[in-house]
Amino acid sequence: MTPVDIDVPASWPPHIYRAVSAWAAQCAGKTRYTNDLPLDLELESPFRRELAGFFLRAYHYTKLLAHERDMIQRRGLRPLGVELLGERIDAARTSGDITAAQAGSFHKGHVFAAGEHMHREGQVCLVLSERLFERKPDACLPLLSNWGGEALYMSSGSVLFRPQLGEIGTPTRVTALVALDDASHAIYPALHKVFVGSLLGLSDVGADVFYRAFVPPDRIESIDEIESFDQDR
Repeated sequence: MTPVDIDVPASWPPHIYRAVSAWAAQCAGKTRYTNDLPLDLELESPFRRELAGFFLRAYHYTKLLAHERDMIQRRGLRPLGVELLGERIDAARTSGDITAAQAGSFHKGHVFAAGEHMHREGQVCLVLSERLFERKPDACLPLLSNWGGEALYMSSGSVLFRPQLGEIGTPTRVTALVALDDASHAIYPALHKVFVGSLLGLSDVGADVFYRAFVPPDRIESIDEIESFDQDR
């Protein structure tokens, strides 16, 4: 089955295209912003259910070490948690990408060790729309600049080693295929508005997806280095 791509209306199932076209006709010329489209939020849940059985293309932006690329290809994308973060730190030490001293500091300084709230826990953070960087070159800049993600660089305990996180790993985009018919996966802006915004050609089309499930390896479409990313811009 061909993946559904927000940026490519030709990839949308016919019934989805018809529904979105009708909404787009109602909303044309009303706003330049996807989130402000005059569509009731109550329409999102039934719209999502219409996508049952289809997979949407989404993107995970991160910094990876060479062995982590292999890990994702073999094991998929796992929701953030203390176990996953600990595994990444230990594996980076084993591979020689960080020292034993750095590993000790990272273990003691991440948000879970510091007892701080981690609102990304239990989720895989994704983005809909490949055109993200065309519109906003600095989008996802912290995630692409710092190895270990928010659980490391956003911790108060990372102050002393935060500069080191910028020296580890390669900016990477993981393309995944995800099912979004389940309402437990939070999407901002609402998914039906994102489809309408895409069909109308609004410049801010895209959404943050907080995917509360494991993405299996057979749903990892590609893992690509972001060669044009400039960490100093």
